[in-house]
Amino acid sequence: MFIFEIHSIPRPQKQTMQGVSFSGRKQFYDPSRMNRKQIQWQVQPHAPKELLLGPIEMHLTFYLPIPKQVRGIERQQMNNNLAKHYKRPDIDNLAYVVTNALKGIVYKDDGQICVMRLEKLYGENPRTVIKVMEV
Repeated sequence: MFIFEIHSIPRPQKQTMQGVSFSGRKQFYDPSRMNRKQIQWQVQPHAPKELLLGPIEMHLTFYLPIPKQVRGIERQQMNNNLAKHYKRPDIDNLAYVVTNALKGIVYKDDGQICVMRLEKLYGENPRTVIKVMEV
């Protein structure tokens, strides 16, 4: 089992944009590229020496920042994981960035993931906790 912790605010996958260059060719711009690079930069030193090739189970826990206007008991509940994060960003878009970032570093292809557990919580320290296990 491999456990990685990404110390940054979890960011969702953004829509890829298409544009036309001066030469008339279509070009694509991926606004989430830097988010993936940041994840890769933090995972790379702790990644397995050889890529995982079999079926994979992955657990992703996203700790999003507690809103500044929240005080008292409500803030304490959010910190103790009693209050769940149910607003934007969408959990599937958060997971999409992570699964694509780990492709070629931890496993060969994200199609190998056969079991996935996703959780979105509040936390004083925004981060993403990634657990990758071979099935």
